[in-house]
Amino acid sequence: MLKNFWYLAVAASAVRRGQTHPVKVLGEDVLLGRTNAGAAFAFLDRCPHRHMPMRHGQFDGAYLRCYYHGWRFRASDGVCTEIPALADAASVDESRFRLRVVPCREVQGNLWVYLGKPVAGSDLPPIPTVPGLDGAVPQARAVLRFPCDIDTAVFGFIDPGHPAFVHTSRWWRPGKATLKLKNKEFEPTGMGFRMKEHELSGGGNPYRLLGKRVRINLDIQLPGTRVEEIAGDRHCAGVLAAATPIDAETTDVHYCVYWSVPWLAPLRPIARYWAHDFLHQDQVVAIRLREAGATGMPPLFVGDADAQIRWWLRLKREYLASEAEDRAFVNPLRAQTLSWRS
Repeated sequence: MLKNFWYLAVAASAVRRGQTHPVKVLGEDVLLGRTNAGAAFAFLDRCPHRHMPMRHGQFDGAYLRCYYHGWRFRASDGVCTEIPALADAASVDESRFRLRVVPCREVQGNLWVYLGKPVAGSDLPPIPTVPGLDGAVPQARAVLRFPCDIDTAVFGFIDPGHPAFVHTSRWWRPGKATLKLKNKEFEPTGMGFRMKEHELSGGGNPYRLLGKRVRINLDIQLPGTRVEEIAGDRHCAGVLAAATPIDAETTDVHYCVYWSVPWLAPLRPIARYWAHDFLHQDQVVAIRLREAGATGMPPLFVGDADAQIRWWLRLKREYLASEAEDRAFVNPLRAQTLSWRS
């Protein structure tokens, strides 16, 4: 599990005004919340006094109060403002104590949290977004918990050989799939790689709703995000897939679908069903690998179809080495054309 990255915690709509919402990310208990004014916040879910989880306490939309001894903290910055048990409150500066802030941002309908070394807000890395849809929220989303490490979950984002066999339903690739030769150009970018922009050719009939010359961009980045941008000459759409490790053996996979076609709103229920069904098929893979004890075994890589998974593991090794050696990350990949059948 990699620290010093943004992770998608929950849908922004899951955290209402005046309420808190506990989550676990990277093995850490985090308390999300939203003030009465609508501002989202996040803290490590423990009181600095006796480490009682703050989720068991009270929240009035402005202040959090610990269940154990009633210590009160401002939701805006986590600073303690009251210690009820003190006989002489003036003898102690309560503001010396505070909840540990977890950077939290609301972007494109999702709440993201940053876990890692404390850094100034201006130095935090950018949050993954679907291009061309600034301010948009998902038209459909699904999130499922996978019984596997984050790498196994991410393999489903970048394994071109499995869709013809795993993602089969009456909604997707019905009947026996016909494998076709694919040749795609890739290049390194940031802490990942991307499939170079290419024009949609054949199939993909729903994408024709976006207009003519439909183009696709696909970007994969550490610690586990896949952003697909689909743009025509009239409208655009996109899919954000994000893997968030709950702990070393459990991962939440978020699948968010966006589009800019206003008259497609009645299709949201169908899109939600499709997104859940599609993601569930990958979840079944993780469940069956777990049952077989296969998630801890070294993988076998054969040909270009497995190249993206090899790249992913190389990127992680380089990131861990750069952290251990206290140096800048150097992307180890090179531009390359991959060929496979899918």
